[in-house]
Amino acid sequence: MTLDELEVLDGKVSDEAQKVIDEAKKECSYGFEMPIMNEIIKTSEKTGTLKWTHKSIRSCNYCNKNYDYHTYSRNSRNHTKGDKNYDKPIYYSGIKFNEGFVTFQGDGDMCLECCTKHKVKERLIDYIIDNDLKIQIVKNDYRVSKYLKDDIRTCYSCNEDMLESQMGKERTMMGDGFYPSKCPHCGAESKPFGKSHGVTNRFGMIKNPSAKEEVQKTKELVDAYNQNKDKNDHLYFYQNSHTDSIFGVNEEKWTNGYTKVIQFNINSKKFTVGYFYKEKCQQFKELLTSFGYIEVEDK
Repeated sequence: MTLDELEVLDGKVSDEAQKVIDEAKKECSYGFEMPIMNEIIKTSEKTGTLKWTHKSIRSCNYCNKNYDYHTYSRNSRNHTKGDKNYDKPIYYSGIKFNEGFVTFQGDGDMCLECCTKHKVKERLIDYIIDNDLKIQIVKNDYRVSKYLKDDIRTCYSCNEDMLESQMGKERTMMGDGFYPSKCPHCGAESKPFGKSHGVTNRFGMIKNPSAKEEVQKTKELVDAYNQNKDKNDHLYFYQNSHTDSIFGVNEEKWTNGYTKVIQFNINSKKFTVGYFYKEKCQQFKELLTSFGYIEVEDK
């Protein structure tokens, strides 16, 4: 049924049917001319994420890429030149948004050409950010997500719910990162080969520290600095793997460690400058100072 036909029944049907009507009205309220884009936003609001996967697809509904097969290039005993070879389907470069764990070969939302032509990713991202929708956007080169999805776990010891962002972190066995382990209520810890906290399909949302203006402007300064420099003289921008409120800039080359340029904490509004950069990072210092940060001595 069309939306107009559903709206005639609005408020006059059973509760179950009304849910279908409400979903259809909500989907159309996003206002995109391509129905698939409305579906993508609706799904993202339910799952809390906007993500996409590049994959080979069989057809595209938005151009002339049809479901078809390659043809035989020569005659043989069993076929004629130009006949369709049903063992060789034609695939196109495509994209699928918000794909779940179950995937289907050849299935996608559209081809990459149409996605680029209609600026689908960019318009979806703009809509989410400009309308302050609480959706985590997958890392991309266009805009930084304002929110991060914060999964809810259930403690195996006290049975209390907790957000992963509230849990204490432990270093991974390989020593290359940290994972949420400690219950903030009773202190029970997940162990790699022991008890672990329960996983739920519920989640909250938190502000993304990387989306703060001073973080983005610092990253822009690093990119501008690197533009005309030799690779050995590049700087790199990072976020602390243990404390996500700490950001910094180091030299990219390894000289018995990475030489520190500057580091700042968006919660404490304080920054420290590396020993060899006391007089050489004025732009970074001026930027952070303009956002209310104060310099403290490096410990």
